[in-house]
Amino acid sequence: MMNKTLSNELVLFLERYLAFYKSFLQMETNKYEDITHNNLSKLDQHVKDEQAYMLKSKGLEIERDKLVVQAGVPKATFRELIPLSDETVREHLQEIYDDLSNVLLDLKEINVRCNYVTKLKLHSVEVNLKKLGDNPELQKMYTQKASKGTKPLNILSKRI
Repeated sequence: MMNKTLSNELVLFLERYLAFYKSFLQMETNKYEDITHNNLSKLDQHVKDEQAYMLKSKGLEIERDKLVVQAGVPKATFRELIPLSDETVREHLQEIYDDLSNVLLDLKEINVRCNYVTKLKLHSVEVNLKKLGDNPELQKMYTQKASKGTKPLNILSKRI
């Protein structure tokens, strides 16, 4: 059983954790919209933002580990900590946990969608590059346009 102070710390941590993942979900949603609408100029920034979120999530996991060790159950999940918390915060913890679970499911879904759309677009680029390589006339036109400094539209960089 966790004391009231530790239970309150858990509430505060879960509130920050939930806010972090809501923000992460919003960034991933924006990335998905930009990918689907071919706003490729924003993609590099999204990748940088995603890397920053991943680093922050690692820090939060370290903090979470310390909190569950303090609770005396180092292998416990958030779900398992709720019944161990002080009864005055149990209901609030359950609400936060439910919200967090939903946000994490939404984050997973939007991530799957981003990956799917990205794979489709990369496949399209690969097909177009193959066509270009197989057709000397198209390759000549592309080379001429590239040397003039114009960029073909709707082509993702291979870096992505």
